[in-house]
Amino acid sequence: MNEINWNILDPATKKVWRIKGIVIFGLIWLFTCVPTIIGWYYTPTSDPNRYIPILIFIITTISLLILLVIYNLWIKMYYPRYSYALGKKGILINRGIWWKYRRTIPYARVQHISIDQGPFEQIFGIYRVNSYTAGTGSMGGASAGSNITGPEGQILGVRNPEPLKEEIMNHVMQSKLGNGVNDINIEGSSADILNELRAIKKVLEKK
Repeated sequence: MNEINWNILDPATKKVWRIKGIVIFGLIWLFTCVPTIIGWYYTPTSDPNRYIPILIFIITTISLLILLVIYNLWIKMYYPRYSYALGKKGILINRGIWWKYRRTIPYARVQHISIDQGPFEQIFGIYRVNSYTAGTGSMGGASAGSNITGPEGQILGVRNPEPLKEEIMNHVMQSKLGNGVNDINIEGSSADILNELRAIKKVLEKK
């Protein structure tokens, strides 16, 4: 029985997630708190409700800071629980904290492998390796505005994606082409052709 070698994500993935969180929470703060400050500034001092925007500002800011702390704790727990491996039959992806997620993408179903890199990934030099099947289509199909939602499998935080992509494609080709004529399984009227091919193969092997 072949042992599966599980891989974890590059440590820079945690930094990318943290930066994304800061940007998202920062934008939420910007679009919610800044208007309240502007509203407070232009409210007449005689208005008894003048300090309500300040109260909203304080509550919103504290709430977002608490959520940001929780988000960073989630990253700390989620990161070591995300792993991937290239199994004998397919790509294996494990992730999840409370709800465990394990997906196997059979090599025989994989039609396309793409590598992409967002702006934050570019800063730290990591990539995403995406696998598309017949049900998900290709990266080009997804960008064309079709009903394709995205890759069926996604490996995050890959430092050097090309060898991984090449290894996956080798598994894909082996699963679809097999090791030779003996892997072909044809029934019916094509059986004679198969026998002739096997006979030719034997003759060539003797030479």
